[in-house]
Formats: sequence, C-alpha cells, structure tokens
Amino acid sequence: MNTKILFAVLLLFSGMMFYSCESNDNPAVNTSPALNIPNLISPANNSAVSTLQPLFDWSDAALRYRLQISGSPDFTNIILDTSGLSASQFLPAAAILNDGGFYFWRVKGINSADTSDWSAQFLFSPLLQPVSATNKSLVEIFTNTSCIPCVEPNRYLDDINDLNGITSNDNSVVILRVHTTLFAGDPFYLYNTADNSARMNFYNAAAVNPRTFLLGTSLGSFSASAYTVKINEKLGSLRTFAIRIANTYDTVSGNGLIGINIRQISGQTVSDLVYHIAVAENGILYAAPNGETKFENTLRDLITPPDGQSFSISSGQTKSYVHNYSLPETINKRKTDLIVFAQKISTKEIFAVEKIRVIP
Repeated sequence: MNTKILFAVLLLFSGMMFYSCESNDNPAVNTSPALNIPNLISPANNSAVSTLQPLFDWSDAALRYRLQISGSPDFTNIILDTSGLSASQFLPAAAILNDGGFYFWRVKGINSADTSDWSAQFLFSPLLQPVSATNKSLVEIFTNTSCIPCVEPNRYLDDINDLNGITSNDNSVVILRVHTTLFAGDPFYLYNTADNSARMNFYNAAAVNPRTFLLGTSLGSFSASAYTVKINEKLGSLRTFAIRIANTYDTVSGNGLIGINIRQISGQTVSDLVYHIAVAENGILYAAPNGETKFENTLRDLITPPDGQSFSISSGQTKSYVHNYSLPETINKRKTDLIVFAQKISTKEIFAVEKIRVIP
C-alpha cells in the first residue's frame, strides 16, 4: 500500500476513535421521572387530636414508604422510625405517644430504584381532654425607672404579685411590665429595645407613663380601688379562649422548647389574631432613680416576633405550636416566667393568657 494512502487511513481511523472517546465523556441524562414527595394529610399541621393512636395518612406517591415521628423539630429525638410500609397510611401502637405531648411527623417515598426527599414536617398534639377555660387576666403596665408616678401602681401590682389578697383571686392575675423611652437610661428598656419598643408602640405608651391595660383595655389613671373593681370584673368570668403550655429547658445548653395549645371555646371566628410568648424576669434588684429597688414581671424578651405570631382558629378548634428559645446566663431562670397570650391586633383585646416558670 502506498505510504501516503496508509498514513491517510491511519489518520482517519484515529480521528474516529478520538470522536468516539469524546462522545463518551458527555454525562448520561436520567430521563426517568423523579419520585414524588408525599403530601401529608393527617394529623394536620398545628392540630390537636383526641386520641393517642391517630391514623397517619398521606398521598399515594411510591411503592413503599418510610415514616418518622419525633419529639423535636430537628428529628434528633426519634419516637418512631418505620420503613417498608406498603400503604399510604399507618396506625401506631398505643404506647408511643403521650397525652399532652408535641410531636412532628414526616414521610418519604421509596421505589426499587429511587427514594424521594422527606415531606414537609407536620406538628400535632394528642389531647385526651380539651384545654379548659380560666379566668386568668393579663395586666400590662408601661413604666420607666425614672418615672415618679409609676411607683404607686407598681407597688399595687407588687402586692398582687405577692398574693396579698388585693383582688378576688390574685393568683389569676398575670402581670407583665414593659419599660419605655419616657426617660433616657432605663436599663430594662435598653436591655431589649426592639421588643420593648414593639409593645410600647402597639399601645402608644411612650409619651405618658404609667399606662396600664387589662386584657388589652386601658385602665385609665391609677386608682387602687378603681383598678381592683375592674380586675375583679374580669376575674368573675371565664375567657372565651384557653391556653395550655408545656415547657422543657436544658440548664446546660441554655436552650428550651415551649409547646402551646390554643383553643377557641366559643364566639365567632376572630380575624387578625396573634399570640405572644413573653419572657418575664422577677426579683431583679436595681436602685432606680425613682426610688424603686426591686423589679418584678419585667419583660426581657419576646420568643415570638415583636409584633406577634399570626394564627387562625375557629370556635371549637384547638391549634398547637412549638418554639425553640434560648436564655442568656444573666437571666435567673428560676425566677423567670414564660407568658403566653392571644390578642386581636385591631382592637387590642386579649382573649386568654397563661404562664409557666422556666425552671419550676
């Protein structure tokens, strides 16, 4: 064979090999459809169920499923982890859930060649008995450590806080004191300006202190007798909403988890509802310019957003929510309460309030 012809043939063959190798470098494209993520149906998110054996139900998405139930939103505290489920429903054994607990659940789909991502996680709470209404009433006072007129109403509220028999049921009066910008330098306002300002601005309570509100309604100028009459009126009836609180706190990490159930017992559906979770510290010693030396029920933080956490509910319904929180070492947890209350933004009416000590 002619040398030139042989060289041309070899050159053509090597080019074909190079093209073939280059073609094999292209990534393979998987044209099979992605496995659908299951949609959770029940227990619904933020729901309360009246059984310790709820039926878990989700949409058909695969041949097999894996279900997890956890006592924590990060799924580090696994209560149940079961796979190989052939149906898109599961009925747990009676022993795995506790009355009044808060649980998260999620599902993923599994086929022979594929596994879906986890579904969204839903929160639910088993409640064998409904959350009961109370007569508890929230008093919010806006005060300042340089405010001389604030001293007398603060002492009045101190007597209620110490259960000295000022009202018909001092133990049912929940007190929250918010410090303001009326005079500069108030250390309790400066400790958390965002949350103090949010409550102060909500009630337009910056220019004049003290300003005091009972279940969201102004109590007017301070008079011990007039205040007592109005508080007793509220203590004489049950709230139309009810709140239940469960709380766990780790003293080593400084982290806590609060779970709340909110139930509307009666009445029409209420719009523009929010709930607040306030951190209120008691027994703080400080020599204030106005002569006060001990400060109770002092707002330190709002675990919920400054303007509250929006939620919706209707008569007869119970909703469940959980929040992680952390507290700094400077706060005395054994003298600190978590105060939960539900409020209508437009009218400022407070429908229910409850509190719990961080460390009993």
